Amino acid sequence: MAPCLSIFFLFIVTFCVTLTAAAAAGHYSLQTFFPRPAYQSLIKHAKTPKPKLPFKTRYFPQTLDHFSFHPKSSKIFYQKYLINTQYWHKGAPIFVYTGNEGDIEWFAANTGFMLDIAPKFRALLLFIEHRFYGESMPFGKDSYQSAKTLGYLNSQQALADFAVLIRSLKQNLSSEASPVVVFGGSYGGMLAAWFRLKYPHIAIGALASSAPILQFDKIIPWSSFYDAVSLDFKDVSQNCYEVIKGSWAELVAISNQKQALAELSKAFRTCK
Repeated sequence: MAPCLSIFFLFIVTFCVTLTAAAAAGHYSLQTFFPRPAYQSLIKHAKTPKPKLPFKTRYFPQTLDHFSFHPKSSKIFYQKYLINTQYWHKGAPIFVYTGNEGDIEWFAANTGFMLDIAPKFRALLLFIEHRFYGESMPFGKDSYQSAKTLGYLNSQQALADFAVLIRSLKQNLSSEASPVVVFGGSYGGMLAAWFRLKYPHIAIGALASSAPILQFDKIIPWSSFYDAVSLDFKDVSQNCYEVIKGSWAELVAISNQKQALAELSKAFRTCK
């Protein structure tokens, strides 16, 4: 087992680095666009204290369903958003972060670029939480209970949420002439790009960082991200590439042994 464990140590480290790179670059599979409860738990599991942020927290009475006329469609839930008006004056730009799958504070704490450029543009900063994440739960603790509730969790409804909230805010600020630019990273970047396409009368531009807006089946090969990651290792070391590639065969072989996967999971403290 010792030689195998050595190879698997390299494999596990490499695999974790690859996953981290994927998260940072925002390359996720199609399920990201209809996010599941697992993503929320991944972001919350550390239980770290929330950082002090230069934002005020507000809640907007949001419509459950923007596209149908069923009785439940008009149900209201309270969507959380963060706002910073420190540098803003009436008529100046509004920079909006289109929140993705997690607590909005996390994205605000990790998007320093918007805070960096706000003084220069005298911009108002707005971070809007994605429905079904953080505190923006349309059905409270029952939001993830069934397909009937989760049917309202999709990117189309999320984009409409952003549009309604932004227009309402501009009206309340008596600053409807303020140009809006949307920002986002990963899935949030995809939302930013789509928002500019779908609501060009609301946003004059979008900055989409690490946003695989074309990474869908039948548009690009399903293996494109993995091919790019493999090439990264290959460019650095052909031997490294071959060893990592060979580790997959080792994984398959050892997985057939009794309790082998449980031993590996325990040894490398993999998640459950």
